[in-house]
Amino acid sequence: MKFVALVVIASTQYEDRLKDVAKEAGAGGGTILQGRGSSLGEKKSFFALTFEGNQSVIIYVLEEKLSRVVLKSINAEVEKTQAECMAFTMPISHVVGLDRELIKKFEDSIKQEDDL
Repeated sequence: MKFVALVVIASTQYEDRLKDVAKEAGAGGGTILQGRGSSLGEKKSFFALTFEGNQSVIIYVLEEKLSRVVLKSINAEVEKTQAECMAFTMPISHVVGLDRELIKKFEDSIKQEDDL
């Protein structure tokens, strides 16, 4: 069974909606990091303070097939709402600490797909 890290980087205003979309597509919990973005474009300033936008980074560890479903759902939401977002997957070669029930669920879903 192969796992990937699905990384979603979005403006904080879209964070809750994108988490809901990922959950509806089958993703469990993720880890959320807060950050600031930078760009090559014109920067917004207010009283000499520069704002480049707050970003949320949501990281999910998912089974490879499930990650495609979740990524497609996020893409559909981004296209529909024009949300400021980027999402991508990265392969994971080794992983420890996953919930055993989650692993069993992935194994069962793979067996069901193979039976079809």
